[in-house]
Amino acid sequence: MINALINKYAFFSRPFLLLRLLKNPTIAGVTLTMSLLGGLTGCQKQTDNQSTSNQSASKQSASNSSATTVSSNTVINTQLPTVYATTNVWGSVAKAVGGDKVNVIVGVDDLSQDPHDYQATATDKLNITKSAIMLVNGGGYDDWGMSLAESVSHKPVVINAVALSGLSPNTDNAADESTGEQHQHEIKTADPQPYDHPHVPSAGHSEVHTHSHGDFNEHVFFSLDTAKKVAEAVNKQLAATSPANQAIYAKNTQQFIQQIDALKVKAKQIGQQKAITAFATEPVIGYLLADMGIKNVTPKAYVVQSETDAGVSVKVLNDSKSLLSNKQVGLLVVNAQTEDATSKQLITLAKASTVPVVAVYETLPDGVTSYTQFIEKTLDDFAAATR
Repeated sequence: MINALINKYAFFSRPFLLLRLLKNPTIAGVTLTMSLLGGLTGCQKQTDNQSTSNQSASKQSASNSSATTVSSNTVINTQLPTVYATTNVWGSVAKAVGGDKVNVIVGVDDLSQDPHDYQATATDKLNITKSAIMLVNGGGYDDWGMSLAESVSHKPVVINAVALSGLSPNTDNAADESTGEQHQHEIKTADPQPYDHPHVPSAGHSEVHTHSHGDFNEHVFFSLDTAKKVAEAVNKQLAATSPANQAIYAKNTQQFIQQIDALKVKAKQIGQQKAITAFATEPVIGYLLADMGIKNVTPKAYVVQSETDAGVSVKVLNDSKSLLSNKQVGLLVVNAQTEDATSKQLITLAKASTVPVVAVYETLPDGVTSYTQFIEKTLDDFAAATR
């Protein structure tokens, strides 16, 4: 058998390796496997090996609510529709709807990656090309994804979460259409809005490494109502792409919406009959804070200056520190994925002042494999901090 494999994969052209393999069958088994993988043309995601695809899908999860999102380097089942999501958070929503009847490929799936600054690769472009549906956050959060979608010849149907959310009066509800039409709706110049209301940035907004565009909190993945709308849009498009699985998608969507409704009740209970305030170094969690009944009292000056290259001034930073040291806020909320010198100072001071610190994430943290788990963990962290 070893000789057959050697002949098949041309190992005879490497005598030193051949000799080593034949002397040690155990090593040979491992080495042959690795060499065989290396000999495949392209990466894993380009194969159409059905047995491997089915094994990968079965390992995802036995249930839709806890299904692990398929990453960008996972073998897919070519018999099923494919959804490309710019982040694993939105990918987990697509997986909740599609269950084992959909391939979900994501761009950003690592805690070390910043969705705003993600550098897309040729692999991402290839994955978008073979996807029937593309799920983006929108609102300037993942423009790299829209740019890639517009550059491919086979354009997927784009579901834009910001457009679907209805949170921005300046964004049309163009949430499931081709990228050519979508781009016309997505890029608009918006008038300034209150801190917790979104707008879509102009096409020429600067590429500052920030997590808010002007006064707009574009992190709509923390809006539970938006998550439901996105799930419904994914259901609609998957059903159109794979009619045979329409009933499955509809059932999964209904279950997902029920789970989100239960999480909304849980969120409301956290701040119920309490006067909880929070200082947030970034507006990432804004929508969920509102669902929890927690008042965001971050000084406007801090919000504005934190979005500039110069950063927060000494005066504004000192004023912010006073809020913590004098315990004028109940919580400090930080983005666990984008700590800088300013936020580290605030964290240190908050801990010294016994002000609870809650970390939030923009991609799925370790051990979390579904959207509902993602939200539930966040709510549990806030509940524990406000007891």
